[in-house]
Amino acid sequence: GGTTDYYFVCPKMAPPKEEDESEAQRKQSELHQRIRDRAERVKRQQERLEQLNEQLEKIEGPQKHTIEQLRDEIARVDKELNAARQDAAAAKAKLADSTELFERKTEEKRIASDSLYTMLLDSEEGKMAKLSEMEKRFGELRLVSKPE
Repeated sequence: GGTTDYYFVCPKMAPPKEEDESEAQRKQSELHQRIRDRAERVKRQQERLEQLNEQLEKIEGPQKHTIEQLRDEIARVDKELNAARQDAAAAKAKLADSTELFERKTEEKRIASDSLYTMLLDSEEGKMAKLSEMEKRFGELRLVSKPE
């Protein structure tokens, strides 16, 4: 046979022998079994992961709720803090304006008081001079009107 010579030269092209077929079936069966075993292990691991996740949820549940409450509280207080900060800044600005106005008015009062004091002093000095002059004249009139 010419065809058997060809298979001798190129064994990969030869029709499979029965023992090769049973070996291939055995290997295929082993492979399928390993795949089933692996799938079963993956399924058990997935179930275990789900159990662990449920346990974590039970543990983290109250803590997660508390964390959310604290975050909400922080956000609320932060808003209040910002409003208070703005109020404080406005109050500081108003205080600065009021202090400046107070100092300016105090200075105006001091200047007006000094001016009044000076005017009163000048007026009193003028009155004293006038009185002194009148006393002098009166004294002279007495001397003139007195008979000797």
